[in-house]
Amino acid sequence: MLKSKWIQDCYIQIEGSKLKVGNAAIERSWAFEERGPISKSIYDKKNQVEWLSQTNETTMFQFPWLSPSAKLTNASVTACVEDDYGISKPYLRTDVDLAYDHIGERLSVRLTLKVYPGSSFIRHEYSVLAGNAESATEIEASTSFLAWIQPDRQGLSSKEDELQLDDNNKERGRVGGDYCDLLPIQHLHCRWACVGFRDQTDTHNNLISKESGLLYVNEQLSLRGNLLTLQSTLGAGGLMIVKEGPTPLGDLQPGCTDFYFHGKRLSVQGSGIKQADLTTGETVTSYGTMVGVFDGDTFSEHRLMHDYHRNLRYYKPERDSFLMSNTWGDRSKDGALHEGFLLVELQAASNLGLTLLQIDDGWQKGVTCNSVNASPGGGLWSHYYSGDGQFWHVHPERFPNGLSPIVEAAAAKRIQLGLWFSPDSSDDYVNWEKDVNTLLELHKEHHIVAFKLDGIDIHSKLGETRLLMMMRQVVKATGGQVVFNIDATAQTRLGYMGQTQYGIIFLENRYTDWGNYYPHWTLRNLWTLLPYLPADRLQMEFLNVERNQDKYTDDPLAPFHSGQVYALMVVAFTNSLAWMETTGLTTSQSDVLSRAIEAVKPHHPVILGGHVLPLGEEPSGASWTGLQSILDEQNGYLLIIREKHKQSDYAMQLWGVEPSSTLCLTEIIRMEEKDVVISNQGQKQVQLKPDARGHYPFMLSAPFSFVLYRYQQVE
Repeated sequence: MLKSKWIQDCYIQIEGSKLKVGNAAIERSWAFEERGPISKSIYDKKNQVEWLSQTNETTMFQFPWLSPSAKLTNASVTACVEDDYGISKPYLRTDVDLAYDHIGERLSVRLTLKVYPGSSFIRHEYSVLAGNAESATEIEASTSFLAWIQPDRQGLSSKEDELQLDDNNKERGRVGGDYCDLLPIQHLHCRWACVGFRDQTDTHNNLISKESGLLYVNEQLSLRGNLLTLQSTLGAGGLMIVKEGPTPLGDLQPGCTDFYFHGKRLSVQGSGIKQADLTTGETVTSYGTMVGVFDGDTFSEHRLMHDYHRNLRYYKPERDSFLMSNTWGDRSKDGALHEGFLLVELQAASNLGLTLLQIDDGWQKGVTCNSVNASPGGGLWSHYYSGDGQFWHVHPERFPNGLSPIVEAAAAKRIQLGLWFSPDSSDDYVNWEKDVNTLLELHKEHHIVAFKLDGIDIHSKLGETRLLMMMRQVVKATGGQVVFNIDATAQTRLGYMGQTQYGIIFLENRYTDWGNYYPHWTLRNLWTLLPYLPADRLQMEFLNVERNQDKYTDDPLAPFHSGQVYALMVVAFTNSLAWMETTGLTTSQSDVLSRAIEAVKPHHPVILGGHVLPLGEEPSGASWTGLQSILDEQNGYLLIIREKHKQSDYAMQLWGVEPSSTLCLTEIIRMEEKDVVISNQGQKQVQLKPDARGHYPFMLSAPFSFVLYRYQQVE
């Protein structure tokens, strides 16, 4: 018997053929048999709720490339404390190496379990290595060994879990063969809810979908999404399952189910790994799974999601809070890029108070298909190391002095620099190590701290594994100084839950040139994503609203009607992106933007460090809406927004605020007339009491207006 406590409250227990991992909030256990590990328990310690049936006989996972006749010959358990190269909070990592006799050959499957101190969730994933090659994972740890031989039990389920079906329906009672987790739910009276996500935002503007229902003992139900929750209808507690992978639009197994209810048995479907991924001798990692417990109410569900992301990428204000500009949003593409242009852009960005300037596609010598210089049907979108191998050299004509003058000017103005970069997707990212060297050289020579990763197109789990290795190696080599802006606008990419902790999600390309930019559309996408992603993990754009007014004709919600400051403020609770040539702003636009940025900037890192959640109505262009950043139980920020709504007053329910509490509001900035900014610099304070429903009343005298407060509960 082994009992081992590793970091704070995180522990491992091994007794015979049973394994437990957990902390003060959650514990999960398995029994090992010849067929593999079997989930025995998920225990919510706070609410004292056991979620799994104790009679479960079904293996935890099943993969189509692992023969049903494969025998588990032994399992070794290895543990260590890791922090994902400094990106995550430290956690207990437990590797369970499972050796299978697979059609006369040895096949190793590594089950990796991750437990975070004080947090009520446990993550796991699988790594697969065919043949006798050694795992690429480096581990410093102590090891214990589990070994057993047991008679093979026929069948995949116990009688308790069998569906009660007539003979003509028996075929529907069989479990599928590609799942990463199987949870035999003990409780019948539960409500489930599934949240689906969409990326590829060039062609999608409705990013969230939801389904819900009740458990039914005979139901075969397939669901698509990354998040599923179960809540007891009779008692306390909730169970959350996250599939750590791309959205269905980026799934490597198109048409695959993500969650499957087989009566009360819930499985997380689709590892993403195919037989072809196992032929190279390289380690390939499956989609991951998070299982967590919460109190059962909506606020505790949101807090668990926030805690989950904050553990995977802990918040560092100096790294994760910035105000960026990128010139691509004015549709000049790379046609305007040259040394002189960027020097005046740097000055304009400095005048506005921006902290980071990113140079998009065109700084490099190579020509992409998006370049103004690309011939019809020409330009590269992969195979960047073909030809003379100088694709990633600095463009010699546009920057005859290299990037040194830009780097020096940026340093003098205390502005950091970013670059556009496209990982080479050819042959499943076979050149990932070359990409690592390229990125490290650019970081070292030009002090680049943010790389926009574009052109990502993942075709296999092998390719995805290599892409993630590229990001990890850059993070490791730079001590976490480099941030990736992970483009989610097109092609097959990582989505929102698919190992995106190495950077910030670049969510949208929107252009007034095409008439597809509206501030309320961008706000709505932010508003709907915030329950599931921290605000600092999203990069949201605001454009020059005076451009292309003719593209919107008589549209009452056209961007120029709301004004330039309004466009900024609807994304002020994210890593805001000035998606424009800042030199193209008029003097009045620049003046009013700089005043707004000056007022918000001191609070920006604190706001992003809080738990940001949506308020009011879903943005529609004609709603009362807003955002709340919760700093602690007493303090936070409120951004109250009146879109083109007829009423001048509205009462909102706030998160985590006692419904009888009086709030002390400190006004930071207000706008009730287009681009007329009232910056109070914290001098104006008001007391706000709730109404009979516990909602707080706000007033804004005109449409397209807002007010930003810092609040404190005073009683």
